[in-house]
Amino acid sequence: MDQIVFSLTLTVFCAFLVYWYIRFALILPLEGRTRETERSFARFTAFSREMMDHVYVPESAEHYGDIVNYYMVKLHKAFPDSSMLVFESSEGRWKLINYLKNFKAEPKLMTSYQLDVFDKCASDGEPVRMERASLDGSSEVEALFDSFGIVSGVAVPFMHGGGQARRILLYCEPCAGRRDGAYPEEPYLRFIAAQLNAIHKTSDKLVAARKEQEQLRGELNAVLRELDMAGSRLIRGAKERKALYEVVTKVTGEETDVAKGTSAILNVVAKMVDADVVSCLRFDEGRNELVVTPGSFGIPDEERMRYSIPVDNLASASVRSFLNGKPFMSPDAQNDPEVQPQHAKLWSIRSLMIVPIALHNRTIGVLRVGSRRKDCFTQDQLEFLSIIADELAIIMEMISLYENVSATAKELAQLNKLKDEFLSTVSHELKTPLTTIKGFVSVILSGEVGPLSEQQANFLSVVDQATNRLTNLISNLLDLSRLNGKVEMEFAVISLKDLIRDSAAAMLLKAKEKGISLSFSTDEDLPPVFADVRWISQVIDNLLINAIKYSGRGARVVISGSTKGEVAVVCVEDTGPGIPPEEQKLVFDKFYRGKTNASQVPGTGLGLAISKSVVEKHGGKIWLESRAGSGSRFLFALPVAKQKRGAVPADAAGR
Repeated sequence: MDQIVFSLTLTVFCAFLVYWYIRFALILPLEGRTRETERSFARFTAFSREMMDHVYVPESAEHYGDIVNYYMVKLHKAFPDSSMLVFESSEGRWKLINYLKNFKAEPKLMTSYQLDVFDKCASDGEPVRMERASLDGSSEVEALFDSFGIVSGVAVPFMHGGGQARRILLYCEPCAGRRDGAYPEEPYLRFIAAQLNAIHKTSDKLVAARKEQEQLRGELNAVLRELDMAGSRLIRGAKERKALYEVVTKVTGEETDVAKGTSAILNVVAKMVDADVVSCLRFDEGRNELVVTPGSFGIPDEERMRYSIPVDNLASASVRSFLNGKPFMSPDAQNDPEVQPQHAKLWSIRSLMIVPIALHNRTIGVLRVGSRRKDCFTQDQLEFLSIIADELAIIMEMISLYENVSATAKELAQLNKLKDEFLSTVSHELKTPLTTIKGFVSVILSGEVGPLSEQQANFLSVVDQATNRLTNLISNLLDLSRLNGKVEMEFAVISLKDLIRDSAAAMLLKAKEKGISLSFSTDEDLPPVFADVRWISQVIDNLLINAIKYSGRGARVVISGSTKGEVAVVCVEDTGPGIPPEEQKLVFDKFYRGKTNASQVPGTGLGLAISKSVVEKHGGKIWLESRAGSGSRFLFALPVAKQKRGAVPADAAGR
């Protein structure tokens, strides 16, 4: 029994010893390590959270360096006995760019080292632990450790780019490698490296995005500037085209004399460039001077004669521009040595532009534009003036030619008037003696004064016929003279049908004498016309006489009247030889007679000219249709008379 109790007691005691052995030898150290691990984890969690709370994306390399400094300070706070060095790769070597805490020797920044272990660490992208005792005595790392009194360290790569880290953080431990193999700083170092890498990548992307944004903004701004410039060019071009249109419109409209035409151009130029004075200086060959033309803008006509420049005055900018054919511009003409001040001060001019006016490589003057403000003209405006000057040269030449033509026309009109007066006077003076001659010839031919021999009768018949032709010529000349003047016509509503019938009846005997068939026809509804009976009858007679005279024996002549809308048309058609095309445009000219029959058929060459003038004075039109060898058709059209006519034809008004 006692033995059993003893055995039990011994067993319990042994178990108690085993328990406490396990408790002290195994469980308590394990619990201690667990609690230390929990504390380390709590410290690391707090460190990580604090780091994360202060993370921001740097905008530059300096800001990124500030973040690295901040991380080093926090790491040193977590491990107060530690020291740190930061190296950056540069041209195959590693430069010291930062450090934390005092070393055995004060580090010199920007010192370069050839460190193979750093190269491998940067290439692999993994931390490398180094012990002073295990280093090769020939390596630069050993020399570095000796210089700064480093016993043990960890090289941590960060700032990765292009497959290799650009910076390395050398974490220096306070003692050599630990026997327990515990390195509490390792998670911190890996966390810091990961954070710095992530920040660097994000920063690179942000910088790239900002660069792209700036590039896009620059391109957008460039496009906007180009659009603004294009818009400005379009607006300026539109204004210039409008100005040119106004110039051409004003001058080619009713403004036909030099003063009005030039004034229209210069007013447009003044409005376009906001000028106070615009003048055109024209070269006067007689005076050998540049003189201001009439119509200048901002210069009264009574003052313009005060401005004239001899072309040998080379001190004048206007003369130089006239001679060399080059534009000139001055921001302040009154203080410009290239401008004569008295000319600029004459009308208080400050800004000045001068452009030569040339035509067919010949300079005919200059365009001078001034403003009372300084520096208000631009190069674009000077180019615009050059365009205006080209147009101005053409228009001024056109106006000059118009003046010459107008003067010639007036002179011709005066001569024509004198001719008509002379013809009228001579015709009247000739008509009286011709009437006397014809009367005496008729009396002698009648035998009242005695018998005549056959030869005498023949001679007197020739005289009688010549007298008739001369009388007809004089009558035609008188009619033509009256038509060229302000002849008074007696307009009334008349029947063309009656005029055609009466004229055909009057010409029937002459047609039979020449063996020509004459007939007439008119529309039943041929409307009346508003005309002078005497003159329209003469037109119809002239057309019938010509058809009978120029058609050969056996030919046929037809006169007809028809309605063509608002006009009545009279047509005289024959089957004669026709008129060649080259002569058709001349038949209505005064004194023109066809080349073929001029010597065979008597006439004055005035009948068709008189007919054309009469028809046109009635507001109508006369024309010819003919082909050589196929006869001719002479037609004229007159406006029909309205039911209630209140006005005469336009061409007859005022006569």
